[in-house]
Amino acid sequence: MARCVEKFAAIIPRIVKSVAPQERQKQLLLSSYSIVDVPRKLRLNKSCCDCGAYALKHLECSLLGLDVSLVDDEIIMGCRQKIGVDLWEGAHDPIFAEVMTRYVPSPWERSEVFDLEDD
Repeated sequence: MARCVEKFAAIIPRIVKSVAPQERQKQLLLSSYSIVDVPRKLRLNKSCCDCGAYALKHLECSLLGLDVSLVDDEIIMGCRQKIGVDLWEGAHDPIFAEVMTRYVPSPWERSEVFDLEDD
């Protein structure tokens, strides 16, 4: 497992650098991230379908300096619902909608557009 995590820690800086704006790419280093073992409760995610919510909440705790042990199966459903509401509200934010009208895709993005409502 540690070997897989080490590879992941090495590839992430390269991905970040490749998608960064041209003027920032020179400042970004390619050194691997350090791996820190975070103690956590055993048998989290008993439902096996909350991986995304756990990943986001662990990132949030890490970035805010909060104790990761605050996140567990008892509160994860509420976390999932809050994440969903936040995404819904963000998608209907008038400022975000206006900014997206000026969005220009990168050349590496796919040119094909699929309309999910065409069936």
